[in-house]
This record gives sequence, C-alpha cells and structure tokens, in this order.
Amino acid sequence: MTVTRKWYCTCSGKPLELANVETMEDEPDEPTCQLCGATQSSDPRHTIIFKDKEEWDD
Repeated sequence: MTVTRKWYCTCSGKPLELANVETMEDEPDEPTCQLCGATQSSDPRHTIIFKDKEEWDD
C-alpha cells in the first residue's frame, strides 16, 4: 500500500492543490499556494489542508 499526500489551500474559498516551488536556497521544497504564499510550515491564516490517497497496487 502506498499513501500519497496532496496539499491544498482554501484561501480562495475552495481547495486549490498546491504546487512545489523550487528555491535556490538550501531549504527543502515545500508546496506553496500561488495566491497567498502559504506553505505547510508557514500558514498564519490556517488555510492549508491535506488529503491522503491510498493506493493498493503494490
């Protein structure tokens, strides 16, 4: 079983899937909201949510 976690931001009123934004710094890439800039580690408005999808193929 494989579990894939998808991150979403609800700042616009509906869940929008977050995309990874590459940085030039030595920090790990985090999914970032393109509208408000929130990430899973920096979410002052508490708009970040996630959903886990289970795949039973393996």
